[in-house]
Amino acid sequence: MHDVPGSGANQTFSHDDVRRANQEALRLRALGDLRGALALLDVASEQSPPIAEIFSNRGFIAAELGERERARSSYARAVELDPHLLAARLGFGAELYAAGDLEAARSQYRLALGIDEENLVAHLAMYELEQQLGNRSKALAHQKRALAIQQLFSSIAPKERRRILALCAPGDWFANTPLEYLVDRETTTLHKLFLTTPEQLAALRLPEYDALFNAIGESSENVEMLLLAELVAKMLGRPILNDPLRVLETNRVRCARLAARIADCNAPETVERSREALQSEGIDRPTIVRPIDTHAGKGARRVGTTAELESYLGETTGERFFLTPWVDYASTDGFFRKYRLVAVNGEIFPYHLAISSNWMVHYYSSEMKAEQWMRDEERGFLEDWRGVFPPVAATALERLVESLGLEYVGFDCSIDREGRLLLFEADPAIIVHLTDDRELFAYKYQHVPKIFRAFERLIDRQHARPA
Repeated sequence: MHDVPGSGANQTFSHDDVRRANQEALRLRALGDLRGALALLDVASEQSPPIAEIFSNRGFIAAELGERERARSSYARAVELDPHLLAARLGFGAELYAAGDLEAARSQYRLALGIDEENLVAHLAMYELEQQLGNRSKALAHQKRALAIQQLFSSIAPKERRRILALCAPGDWFANTPLEYLVDRETTTLHKLFLTTPEQLAALRLPEYDALFNAIGESSENVEMLLLAELVAKMLGRPILNDPLRVLETNRVRCARLAARIADCNAPETVERSREALQSEGIDRPTIVRPIDTHAGKGARRVGTTAELESYLGETTGERFFLTPWVDYASTDGFFRKYRLVAVNGEIFPYHLAISSNWMVHYYSSEMKAEQWMRDEERGFLEDWRGVFPPVAATALERLVESLGLEYVGFDCSIDREGRLLLFEADPAIIVHLTDDRELFAYKYQHVPKIFRAFERLIDRQHARPA
């Protein structure tokens, strides 16, 4: 049992005792004795007058122990006692975010920025929150403030086996390959370098790394960043995975042209048009129209007449759009199937299959959770994707992987009614994760890690190459 100053029967802490208890609790935490630290802070928090720092530290340690409700109540008391205690504001915001109360979390981070307008943690948290709340421009404004403070972010693996330096672009969640989901944080150290200004980059002292990876995805906003990444790679004198110039070729227009030259690959021609051009040209066949640089179907709609196009333009922001002829790819049972696969160093792995009664298929808005037969079919796809794809479609995908020449790239596709590969998109920044319900999607936990292990082998092989 730990000695607590003034803890005898009917005794109370003096103000100095409370301060000493706080320091002792922090010492115990540093030694790994979280329970002992929390016990000290519990006793100290009952003393009068109450001290905000005691409640803030109690909230911090309770959160580390997973006692979320206790953490929230402790932080709430801390900010009540001292509205300007920055650590408590940040901790309270984090706990409210973890509880799913995004508006309340945002309020705490705003108050934190009122205390310290250059606080990095608060700006990064607001970047995440504003995106979740649908405020992309506000999110990017907070990211800009954060990147003015710091450009290199490192996650150090406790059992380090490999080190990656990833070149990243400022932008929303879709701007870069989400490497956090791909690597084992226990064994893989990830350094993320955000490319901002040449002056900031020149002033940075880079950490040691084994492999240089371009995480920047293709978009009109990222063109300059990809060209800068190419220059940075040359300056570093190291080979780079996912060459930035090759990533540029995954643009919807250029990739469709490349894929159309591959036998048995159905890649409907995609064109880019301005709002003004669309208003004057119109359309005369079913077409998918979407604003450029959008993802996950945001803003996409199927229109079949000029009147429908005019209605769409009246409801949609943006000045430039992609247009792609709509292909009816429903299977004989009337359902639409969208397959996602990932190529790692040329080897193709299945990631998921989404089945829907709607032509615009999104995995998490489809019926995959509700229908056992759909999950059974997805499991079969993950077990043997080549047994699901017609041979000509599988060969077409292999040829497409070769043509793109990227070490890591994802594909959304289907099979058309002639048994050919129907390409929707090739994207090196595609999202691959393993966060689904472990019981409902148990089969994913058997197959998806194969992608992660392949990515680790890719990094390890790069490390083994001479610089």
